[in-house]
Amino acid sequence: MNRKHILSLLAATLLTATVSLLTACGSDDDDTTVPHITPETAGEFTDTRDGNVYHYVTYGGLDWTVENARYNTGNDDTRSFYLSNDAIGDDEGTAAQQTVSTYGYLYSWQGAQEAVPNGWRLPTDDDWKKLEMALGMTQQQADADGWRGTVQGTLMHQKDGTGLDMRYGGFMDGQSTSFASKYYFLQAMGYYWTATPGDDLKSTAYIRKLMYNRQDVYRHTASVKDMMSVRFVRDTQGK
Repeated sequence: MNRKHILSLLAATLLTATVSLLTACGSDDDDTTVPHITPETAGEFTDTRDGNVYHYVTYGGLDWTVENARYNTGNDDTRSFYLSNDAIGDDEGTAAQQTVSTYGYLYSWQGAQEAVPNGWRLPTDDDWKKLEMALGMTQQQADADGWRGTVQGTLMHQKDGTGLDMRYGGFMDGQSTSFASKYYFLQAMGYYWTATPGDDLKSTAYIRKLMYNRQDVYRHTASVKDMMSVRFVRDTQGK
């Protein structure tokens, strides 16, 4: 074996060892970047309109429901059917009732407000910011538009730990005229309404979006005709 070949083997071995070390360090860093956060309190209540039981966790003086809303408003502002051919690893479709039990209904902005049970409310943009900051986001990050924060999206998705268990229920495009292209991103993204209208006050409202392969949280506005998931909040002092 000549000297040049020996040097090439040594260089390859060193490169492999370096990559392995960096990968290991990266995994350790990833494991430690998400803090362990638990709710201040937890509990449950029953929606007397339909008997649905919801659990909640408390952050920053607000109770947040753990399950997505499952109240049927009885009109086109509520949709129970999801087209799941965009779901990760699932090309066969999902039964509507099974999907609702897991992801809740999708609501227009009007429907989201109609779905609120007595004693609760649709969270405002500021309510969402308060939650995000309770999970470690700065005020400057919370006030920004687009993708913001660090690991708050991961924390919101945790079933254990924070207990918020926010689901990736996708959304329905309220502007689409094609039935086949109305439903998107089941199991890949979660879209959630706020009660805060956009600058035009009529046609848009603020939302939050989570994505399965991102750790941050998206803040922007969307058409009030789009259909998204809903969580409820209430002030702990008002209980």
